[in-house]
Amino acid sequence: MTRKSAIQQIGRWGALIALPLILLAGYPTPAEAQACARFITADVVALDQVYFWNRMGAVQPHGMVFALKRDVVPISGFAPGPGNAQLRSDKRPRPLVLRMNVGDCLNINFFNWLSPSPVDEEQVATRDASIHVTGMQLVSHINDDGTWIGANPKATVAPGGFKIYRLFAEREGTYLLHNGGALVGGEGDNGTISAGLFGAVNVEPPGSVWYRSQVTRQELDWASFKTSTGAILKTPGGHPIVNYNAVYPAGHKFAGKPILKMLDSTTLFHSDLTAIIAGPGPDGTIPFTYPEVEVYPNRSEPFREFTIIFHDEIAAVQAFPQFNLPELHHTLHSVRDAFAINYGTGGIGAEIFANRLGVGPMYDCTECLYEEFFLTSWAVGDPAMVVDIPANFPCTPSDIRLQKELAKMGITTPTCVPTPGAKATKAFYPDDPSNVYHSYLNDHVKFRNLLAGSDDHHIFHLHAHQWIHTPDGDNSTYLDSQAIGQGTGFTYEITHEGSGNRNKTAGDSIFHCHFYPHFAMGMWALWRVHDVFEEGTRMNNAGRPEASIDEDGSLFVQTRALPDAEIVQGTPIPGLVPLPGQPMPPMPQVQVG
Repeated sequence: MTRKSAIQQIGRWGALIALPLILLAGYPTPAEAQACARFITADVVALDQVYFWNRMGAVQPHGMVFALKRDVVPISGFAPGPGNAQLRSDKRPRPLVLRMNVGDCLNINFFNWLSPSPVDEEQVATRDASIHVTGMQLVSHINDDGTWIGANPKATVAPGGFKIYRLFAEREGTYLLHNGGALVGGEGDNGTISAGLFGAVNVEPPGSVWYRSQVTRQELDWASFKTSTGAILKTPGGHPIVNYNAVYPAGHKFAGKPILKMLDSTTLFHSDLTAIIAGPGPDGTIPFTYPEVEVYPNRSEPFREFTIIFHDEIAAVQAFPQFNLPELHHTLHSVRDAFAINYGTGGIGAEIFANRLGVGPMYDCTECLYEEFFLTSWAVGDPAMVVDIPANFPCTPSDIRLQKELAKMGITTPTCVPTPGAKATKAFYPDDPSNVYHSYLNDHVKFRNLLAGSDDHHIFHLHAHQWIHTPDGDNSTYLDSQAIGQGTGFTYEITHEGSGNRNKTAGDSIFHCHFYPHFAMGMWALWRVHDVFEEGTRMNNAGRPEASIDEDGSLFVQTRALPDAEIVQGTPIPGLVPLPGQPMPPMPQVQVG
């Protein structure tokens, strides 16, 4: 053996000997060896859930989601369970967001309520499910990982099964949560990611408390201090005085439970995508000292948090049958609804078709030609809005799927034709009606951006605002874009007092994947910076903005609502909860409702 080959052989053995040590060195230390500041509990369910992607009518018949158990009701009978579970009607299907502070341990009580067999032809056959969170420390056992890989014990559960997963939060950030029972790249190529079984665990600064950021007008009224006669207490400027510890009133289905606080004692009660992160005192100061950085003044002030989860290859049933015609397949492939944010998408293809067919909010828009109109709310409504009658009515998912099968046989006559004209009469979910994320001018804001990807990488790009690459250093680089890959998560702390940035830009700022085909296929949303106080749109019993008919027969909307080209009463503005201890924005000059 030559000297060179002997050295190579020793090197090989040395690497093999060192490998277990390297693996052990990189493996998370069980949290039991560390001190858990407290134990947070989340009761989480996996269930089959159909959901709409937008008001055009793109739909997910094979949807599968995670939700807090308290948000799940039976389809029939008195008790939900496997195959008999759905979200309550006023809860919009959204990715689940769990929160904990640095130093906390999280106990996830997991219930698999998926149907024992697939409920749709697009669903995977594997019905086992679990909770797997990428990048967090396991508390006591490899089973907390929520997977079944190699020689490890099985950590997934069958429909009807129950399991507890325990995690430890070492540092602030955001971590992707998804099903470990049918992984990406496994059965069906995309596992259950493309169906919707994913979410996030957001780790907040130590000592912080968390409140809901946007609610309904009714909830904000309930969460305001009252006079002895029941009137809402207001500041001299006319703002309601918010009681952040308020609970739902007697007679409500959640009577005695917190309206704004996300924790009920130590149990997670709200799982909103957006949140207010603050300190426990009246001024909202977070009891954690961040390094001083010139572009981040007052970093311990409360901040508003937006959880933005990109996901791709969503396999939506498209809104219109033309997407399945052979002669249009190539042309429409890169403008279909296929890339999304938080179960919402707005591809250009369906919006152009809606204009040509004379349906949806753009039904009579003569200027709506091609790409110049599809990213603007004035023409298409706020992105990913869900309405009572979608633009493609009376087309159904069965019609669209039938078109696909007929096309294979050479039959290209459209299987259905949408009824022309305006059809929608109301938007659903007034606390969360669209892919618009709200803040007040000068609010501190952190984006928690993740990718529940099954195929592509993406580039998060934000208009009119920046952050710096390393937020704890003054010499770091300004950014308005970040490449993001599958399973990763980033935090973007917006510079110069956050909302509006240095230029104090109010209004809408778009954010999207910067790859052109990806945002043309729906991966875009809006950040709306308000320069006046928003109490929220007051809704009537029919779920529409309150309105009356004038003497001349015209409609008078009695509350602040967003104008809409299709819905005559407008669409709801969420009640935007102010950051505790911060200056209030001015009240609107013209106040109604």
